[in-house]
Amino acid sequence: MISPSSDKTSQPPAAADSDGRIPALPRLNPRVRQLRISAIIAVVALFYILIPVLNSVGAVSDLSVNILGRYLCFAIVALGIDLIWGYAGLLSLCQAFFFCLGGYAIGMFLSLPEGGGQVQKAYNNIPQFFFFNNQSTLPTFWKPFASLPFALAMGILIPAVVAGIFGFFIFRSRVRGVYFAIITQALAWAAYLLFCRNELLLGGTDGLNNFYPPLQHDHHWILGLYFLTAAILGLLYLALFKLTKSRFGRILVAIRDREVRLHFAGYKPYAFKVFAFVIAAVIAAIGGMLYVPQNGIITPGTMAVESSILMVVLVAVGGRGRLWGAIIGALVVRYAYSILSSDMPAMWSFFEGGLFIAVTLLFSNGLVGLWDELEEKMRMRHGGLQLALSVIPLASVLGFVLCEALGIMPKALQQTIATPWSVMPDIPIKFILLAGILISVALARWLVRFIGRPRGSVVVPVSHTAVEEVHA
Repeated sequence: MISPSSDKTSQPPAAADSDGRIPALPRLNPRVRQLRISAIIAVVALFYILIPVLNSVGAVSDLSVNILGRYLCFAIVALGIDLIWGYAGLLSLCQAFFFCLGGYAIGMFLSLPEGGGQVQKAYNNIPQFFFFNNQSTLPTFWKPFASLPFALAMGILIPAVVAGIFGFFIFRSRVRGVYFAIITQALAWAAYLLFCRNELLLGGTDGLNNFYPPLQHDHHWILGLYFLTAAILGLLYLALFKLTKSRFGRILVAIRDREVRLHFAGYKPYAFKVFAFVIAAVIAAIGGMLYVPQNGIITPGTMAVESSILMVVLVAVGGRGRLWGAIIGALVVRYAYSILSSDMPAMWSFFEGGLFIAVTLLFSNGLVGLWDELEEKMRMRHGGLQLALSVIPLASVLGFVLCEALGIMPKALQQTIATPWSVMPDIPIKFILLAGILISVALARWLVRFIGRPRGSVVVPVSHTAVEEVHA
């Protein structure tokens, strides 16, 4: 059974022993603690001080800040996915649906004159798409959304109710594993088809747009929405961090690893699953409500199944079971998508497939695994070469994304090199440099391990769960 005592350490809950007690975790190494504190200070200074200052002096454009604000919204969604997938073991493929429920709620307010929507007297001061559905007056269910507090409340309440009802019947029926993933995927697909219908009076396939123009063009609005998104992301991270360290967090881990044992211990796993599923849905809806004002449009395409799968990839790349890894993965993958779809649009599908393979076979712990490896080597006082082999890949990826995000990539690296194959587009030098660094480090890491491995040694496989419990 699960011990009722709460874990006050900085580590995630470890598995209980045969007596039902959670073993005490070792104290944090001073060098590792200093490294973590330095990293936290650097991240806070970057997002809350450096980027706003660079934007104010004109070094970083308003467009770059707007894009970063939108991607922070996906980082918020990734936090919720990490809670239900990384901690509870529930692979949900409908988070984009909850994301859009929140987005549509605030989008309805922004489409009306009370929210600054661009309406015309010729169309009775209501969104124009109503007239394409022979609707000359504002529908009754639209009228309350003229109030911002009501729209915000509905943006949270509707996803919570939908997730609660759906989760209750699914989890009470003990649906789990791949079957749960398939059912959530079906829910997302059904919602997508429903929202595409014009009869729903939500814009059909064109969605909701024509919002207040300064939201995406005025410096003060852009910076204000960015600050708001970054602040909410930080608060949600702290809240979920506290939640995962509590007794509730340990129960979620027990559900993920030993659900049957937990059931026979007298707990009701389905109740905890429903609660976690509702929390994740609300978090996704909050991300959607922050995304729509910065994006300027919300369409059913955003809730397509592909969007939910990509949201899961964000967490997988960052490292599931680690909240900050979900944030890093969201920013890295979203910027990778933006860069490749702009520079080499035909290559994104290949890159996404390669990302699946790389995460599954080579980096099962995601980018978090590289950081854990760095901490372990610092704890064991490894030499400079060993530390460099852990730092360089992580620093290269994050540095590349940061330069692209802030628009400070050197022009020399933006030049392209023609490929000898007609089906392949020209490749920018920056991608060749990044790939060269990562491949070189990967070969060096393999060589160091091969040379340092004693002859006749046996490699003992370590389960993914054990890695999460020790290094999370």
